Amino acid sequence: MNGEPDRTFDLTLSRGRGQSYTWTIDGQAYPDADPLQIRTDEHVRIRMTNQSPVVHPMHLHGHFFQVGDAIKDTVIVPGHRGQVTIDLHADNPGRWLFHCHNLYHLDAGMARVVKYVE
Repeated sequence: MNGEPDRTFDLTLSRGRGQSYTWTIDGQAYPDADPLQIRTDEHVRIRMTNQSPVVHPMHLHGHFFQVGDAIKDTVIVPGHRGQVTIDLHADNPGRWLFHCHNLYHLDAGMARVVKYVE
């Protein structure tokens, strides 16, 4: 995807703080997490930094996205401050789950809703 994005999200993937077992995106655990709000036809960029030592295969429902020259729906974000940037064209309105494909991380909160707004 060429050009500068219309909207950029800089997200931190990490283990939750405190007594409970949680995994978070920007310190928020699903379902008590703010949606990532986008608009139809936007070029959206999501930059992820993984603050944990384990990999997170991040998956977005309802869309394909670009990572370098590859088109994917899931991308592995390496541990130990690994970073990955994805670009997508917002062309499928609705509410879509964006989550870690390690199901025990999803179950512990590592998810957000991508929500189209007008």
